[in-house]
Amino acid sequence: MRSNHQKRVDSFMTLAQQDVPHKPTIPSCDIRKLRCKLILEEVLETINALGFDVCIDQEYTLMPSDFDTGFIDFIQNKEGPNIIEIADGCADIKVVTTGTLSACGIDDEELQVVVDENNLAKFGLGSYRREDGKWVKPSNHQPPDIKSILEG
Repeated sequence: MRSNHQKRVDSFMTLAQQDVPHKPTIPSCDIRKLRCKLILEEVLETINALGFDVCIDQEYTLMPSDFDTGFIDFIQNKEGPNIIEIADGCADIKVVTTGTLSACGIDDEELQVVVDENNLAKFGLGSYRREDGKWVKPSNHQPPDIKSILEG
């Protein structure tokens, strides 16, 4: 099922002449690249609104694990945090990520519930808070069963 939010995003995408398939599918390379650009742009705008610039030391293929290695650094910027831009950025991130689900023909509501419940299950025996504040799931934590949702 699609949430009311996803239905509004779908309306925007339809007005923007973007495809909104009704079953899970992998979009074309051009559509996937557009979704990447939209997500990254909104994330970087939100990071800036939080009062930081993202600094990368060298040319490199950026990987999620780079956040754990210190390869990527967040330097306080001159502008400082802006609560209005933080709120706008977070809402825009939600729009572009929900739009990416729509572009892939994936309903958001059941998926989000399963992922939310799985995140709450990360507070089991063996989990802990890292020095930087990130919560680390226990070693026996199982990921959500997204495949069964998509095959639904």
